[in-house]
Amino acid sequence: MLGTLGLGALLPTAVPTGPPSRRTCVFFEAPRVRGSTKALGKLLDTGQESPRVIRCLYSRCCFGIWNLTQDQAQVEMQGCRDSDEPGCESPHCELSPRAQPRPTSTLFTCSCASDLCNANYSQMPAPGGPGAAGSHGPQPAPGGSIWLALALLGVLLLLLLLPASVVLALRQRAARRARVRGGPAAPAPEPGSERDWAAGLPRVPELRLSQVIREGGHAAVWAGRLRGQPVAVKAFAPRAAARFRAERALYELPGLRHDHLVRLIAAGRGGPGPLPPGPLLVLELHPKGSLCHYLSQHTSDWRGSLRMALSLVQGLAFLHEERWLDGQYKPGIAHRDLSSQNVLIRDDGSCAIGDLGLALVLPGLTQPPAWAPTPPRGPAAIMEAGTQRYMAPELLDKTLDLQDWGTALRRADVYSLALLLWEVLSRCQDLRPDGAPPPFQLAYEAELGSSPTTCELWTFVVEERRRPSIPPTWPSCTTVPGGLRDLLEDGWDADPEARLTAECVRLRLAALGEPRATHPGPEECPHSCPPLHPEDGLSAPPHCHSSV
Repeated sequence: MLGTLGLGALLPTAVPTGPPSRRTCVFFEAPRVRGSTKALGKLLDTGQESPRVIRCLYSRCCFGIWNLTQDQAQVEMQGCRDSDEPGCESPHCELSPRAQPRPTSTLFTCSCASDLCNANYSQMPAPGGPGAAGSHGPQPAPGGSIWLALALLGVLLLLLLLPASVVLALRQRAARRARVRGGPAAPAPEPGSERDWAAGLPRVPELRLSQVIREGGHAAVWAGRLRGQPVAVKAFAPRAAARFRAERALYELPGLRHDHLVRLIAAGRGGPGPLPPGPLLVLELHPKGSLCHYLSQHTSDWRGSLRMALSLVQGLAFLHEERWLDGQYKPGIAHRDLSSQNVLIRDDGSCAIGDLGLALVLPGLTQPPAWAPTPPRGPAAIMEAGTQRYMAPELLDKTLDLQDWGTALRRADVYSLALLLWEVLSRCQDLRPDGAPPPFQLAYEAELGSSPTTCELWTFVVEERRRPSIPPTWPSCTTVPGGLRDLLEDGWDADPEARLTAECVRLRLAALGEPRATHPGPEECPHSCPPLHPEDGLSAPPHCHSSV
């Protein structure tokens, strides 16, 4: 998300703005416990033997397991959860009984969402009280987290009192370990199992990772080097193999090559050893980092801002386009998670769109070949979207047109695009009378803060139909008076059918870059707006609204 991506190309030393810092948890595993959750984070050197501190890679959630025997509580495991699934809302470690392997012993677990919250529990519930595990048998770990479940099963194995379902789970886990170590394989893998996702994925022996540069609930993005060249590596948790396969399939579509899309270099698998366990996507690294990070550190003149904006639009227009070229079929694709974290800045100052984790192949107007990805079925798969701040009104209020969802998702992307264009233009020196743009803010950050809730966004965007503020100097600083305001308002219109297509946004932007002819700059806008290079200039058609 990552969604969320994750994005695969940031400056290794850059600190991304926006996402919160990583969670730190207490880490402890009793010597008798089988298995380990160490791979879910990075152990920090605290100068102590135990317990230690671990910085989580895949979640912002800590867990703990305690064994209560004859009124004596003993910690068995502490560490990071593998995902931010439901059950991790409390900032404190509030224990719940999960299993009673024998009459005098009860296992309690907690999940919590604050730094080092799993160091101690707030209160030990009575083993025989309401909700205890006594007569109801073992209960699943909260949120269905497989790592926490395996840790709990390891403790149960230690106590030698396991139900049949636990025995089966441990056998499957042992079989997976044997395969990794070269031992005998289990007769048949279950769909989504480690053997299933690892089949056909090569190791990447020359890949070296340096540091995590972004992380989400399903994957972490690392800076690294492959055969001496800098790369970005999107490392998926093993449980997120389905997301890996979907994103890899999109990157590997024939014809999906464009200067303003992030390029896939290789796909493989990590572990055991220094690489994270799970599937990996190796992507090109753009050292200038994400659009969000770049805008927070730099301003641009009109030419630079227009280059960023045009390249961003060109990448999205290419994604949306369905075409045959040189015998290769490229389906239309909706990105569904356009944000300034998921757009990267190339060395020449142009943009490259990344993180196709939520991208969706759209139904075609022409007959696709047999190998083309199958569009999803069901409203839930279609309505899924990424970063909430950039979600179109029809996604926020669940009114997306499911009858023509291919066109509807393209229009939702254009809404997100208009917000990104506003962010780019907000840092343009030539659109300010004093040449000094204010500090960078995300769309709606000035009005709703850095972490708006769904309710706040719905009220502001859907009910009140408000949008980011356009300074009065913007419309007068381009070759077409009012052109920037019209462009943004036609991109984020509350009515999806009134929005421009991505291709029409491209044509409008190119027209704004043409040399001034009859529209001199106003006195309050002394900074000139240089044109694009001649090969970049295009004239806008008289009518450019969506008619798909």
